[in-house]
Amino acid sequence: MANNILSIIWNTDQHWSYYYLLIGILLLIICFLLYRLKQLKKNTGKEKNYYHSLFDILDNLPFPIMVKDIQDSFRYYYWNKESELQSGIKREGAVGYTDYEIYGEERGRRYREVDESLVQAGKIYRAEESYSTADGVAHDTIAVKSIIKWKEKKKWLLVVRWDITRLKTYERELIAAKEELEKALNKQKLALKSVNFGLIYIDKNYLVQWEETTQITNMVKGRRYIPGQICYKTSALRDTPCGQCAFQKAIEQGKIIRHTIRIDQVDFEVTATPVYDHEGTEIIGGLLRFEDITEKLKMDKMLQEAKERAEESNRLKSAFLANMSHEIRTPLNAIIGFSDMICQMGEEEEKQEYMKIVSSNNELLLQLIDDILDLSKIEAGTMEFTFAPTDINELMEGICRQMQEKNTSPDVAITFTEKATECIFHTDRVRLSQVIINFTNNAMKFTSEGSIQMGYRIDETKDEIYFYVKDTGIGIPADKIDEVFERFVKLNTFAKGTGLGLAICRVIVERLEGTIGANSREGEGSCFWFRLPMHQKV
Repeated sequence: MANNILSIIWNTDQHWSYYYLLIGILLLIICFLLYRLKQLKKNTGKEKNYYHSLFDILDNLPFPIMVKDIQDSFRYYYWNKESELQSGIKREGAVGYTDYEIYGEERGRRYREVDESLVQAGKIYRAEESYSTADGVAHDTIAVKSIIKWKEKKKWLLVVRWDITRLKTYERELIAAKEELEKALNKQKLALKSVNFGLIYIDKNYLVQWEETTQITNMVKGRRYIPGQICYKTSALRDTPCGQCAFQKAIEQGKIIRHTIRIDQVDFEVTATPVYDHEGTEIIGGLLRFEDITEKLKMDKMLQEAKERAEESNRLKSAFLANMSHEIRTPLNAIIGFSDMICQMGEEEEKQEYMKIVSSNNELLLQLIDDILDLSKIEAGTMEFTFAPTDINELMEGICRQMQEKNTSPDVAITFTEKATECIFHTDRVRLSQVIINFTNNAMKFTSEGSIQMGYRIDETKDEIYFYVKDTGIGIPADKIDEVFERFVKLNTFAKGTGLGLAICRVIVERLEGTIGANSREGEGSCFWFRLPMHQKV
């Protein structure tokens, strides 16, 4: 539609040239007629027939013709019929009168100034003039004025007018339509520039007709779709179409084609849509849509990884729940069975042995329940922390004695080997103890001989305290070391426990704003450690 309107406006400009040319030709015809009539006068000597023939010709021309007597104050000497029709002024009211007397002071002065400058310059005057008739109707005209000589040295001013009111109305309407169209196109361009994808229209010969790729050109340097250029030469820097060109496939197959490409570390989804002619039978080009999907692909990958983690977590939970019935049933059966046997036994030595077994299973059952309760608190986000000044030496010595009393293997020595002279640490005493005890319990499970050493050291340069529990046990395979702090993970399925202890330790240390880790070599032992900032937030 825009092209049609612009074409009409262009054609309208051509019409103006045609009108000027036509008026010039008419002036030549009029001059020629006047000349011929003058010759006729000389040849025939019939003055009356001369004037009669002249006026008949001029009266029947389809546009206003007026003649002014230059020597007689530019009074009108002739006023044809078309002048009467278009001006509404009869010949009797114009011939013999000046412009001042016919049109008034303002309009008369304007006409007189043009006439006088024309006579002085001796050139043809051609211009657009507007005026209103007595009925209030506005008229647009093209006025042409020229000097003619007649009757020897007598000079006359020939005035010809061509009414272009309707044409000017059309012109104003076209200009208004053009302005509205430009406003609509500008709004369309602003809307296209605001979207986060690129649009390109290409004809079937791969020639870019128009494009809006502001967003994608900011991300991909040196490659552009340029109107009037072959698309693959400026966008792909090739001399032939791409082997996997979506546009080529779309116009060949007559259907929408989508694929993804990666350019300069940016992932794009390309959608090529074939464009048909008005009849819908022939493909005349295609519309390409480029959308940056880099973040979308990252998000999809993250969602996929989260899905896999959730599925793995569900699998581990299912395995954990299946294992819980066995883990809890084992100490309960031992407690119930040996409690009955204690009641039936009469020998004190056997009773003491069975009571130790019952006590051990009580501790195991209590540990299972504590782990499950801690897990539920972590899931609910209600695990509480209470900070207070804590004597670390006293805490560690108490844990060491507790573990020594619990130790049933005479080939394993549990010691508190490394410490500072004094260390008062502002932290949660219960949660700190829970982590160290859990580390030591794990070390006791997997150490049949050798030693288990616990200790701490202060790193003043980093303003942190480093705790560790080191053993000489069976160690951890290198490919499993990263899994030990995950929930429900048990590297040894025959070992007692829920597989939650180290995962709970990780949560506690992270809540204390620290870091946790493990170093191990299979068959040589393990070292579990964590670091805490010396100045913790309460």
